[in-house]
Amino acid sequence: KDESALNNFREYTMLKSKPITKYYGFTEEEVKELCKKYDMDFDSVKAWYNGYLIDGIHMYNPNSVTQAMIDQDCDSYWRNTSSFSSINTFITMNYAGLKDDIMTMLAGGKIRVNPYTFKNDFSTIASKDDALTALIHLGYLGYDADRKKSFIPNYEVATAFELALQTGEWSEIAKAISTCDELLDETIDGNAIRVAELIEQAHDTYTSVLKYNDENSLSCVLTMAYFTAPGYYNIVREMPAGKGLADFAFIPRANAGFRPAMIVELKYNQSAETAIKQIKEKKYHGALSGYSNKILLVGINYNTDGSNKKHHTCVIEEWRNS
Repeated sequence: KDESALNNFREYTMLKSKPITKYYGFTEEEVKELCKKYDMDFDSVKAWYNGYLIDGIHMYNPNSVTQAMIDQDCDSYWRNTSSFSSINTFITMNYAGLKDDIMTMLAGGKIRVNPYTFKNDFSTIASKDDALTALIHLGYLGYDADRKKSFIPNYEVATAFELALQTGEWSEIAKAISTCDELLDETIDGNAIRVAELIEQAHDTYTSVLKYNDENSLSCVLTMAYFTAPGYYNIVREMPAGKGLADFAFIPRANAGFRPAMIVELKYNQSAETAIKQIKEKKYHGALSGYSNKILLVGINYNTDGSNKKHHTCVIEEWRNS
């Protein structure tokens, strides 16, 4: 009779770990104390390393937080770990819908996953759910147990995915991501024509993966186009501001340097000027007046009809807090 000598044991994982959850990493309170002790900006540390929600407790990657405190710098400290190569192994598996799901999560979305088919054996991945569950166990995806959905937990993990995408069938996506720094710089410099060009390039790249026919889809593409911006900003979608909701609010953190606060408003089959007008009329920019003396108002429009079909336009204006 073929039976294991070890059985009836209890297993604690990233999916469920009561009663030892608080020992999996650093809790938020512990990270706040470390930031005070080492004079680090908590908002930056949170953006880089937060995002794991296990049994209702927010957990931070202890190795990365420790390295950040020692180096006095937020960076991706998983690049040199043995599990890093696993990202590429799992995301390049040819399971139906896997590539679409990875792109959706990179764009800020969540994907429903069944983690219970996974046999806790990385050598026997048999489905898309198995591949995503493996990434959850390795810490490269967060997991919302209430909604049974996976997501990219923080900016450190996002940069790890960025590096992993630079090979094979993902090379076109990686090339598009490589222009993100230029897009942010051109936006800050007020070069509306170049910003529209870069967003259009992003649209052409991501349109085969993301459905692209309304403002919500445009929001997903914008999230990908500004992929590296979370290194300097807290980006809030649908932020309550003034007399309504601003599509995107870019709130600079302590490490943002010269980068100003920005409000980005999106329009579909209208005009970029209409987007700017809405920002002003509904006073969206007022919500950011405490963050920066200079605020950029960015209006972006995408057309699907007529001679301007599949064309993006952009208007950028500067507002100064008097």
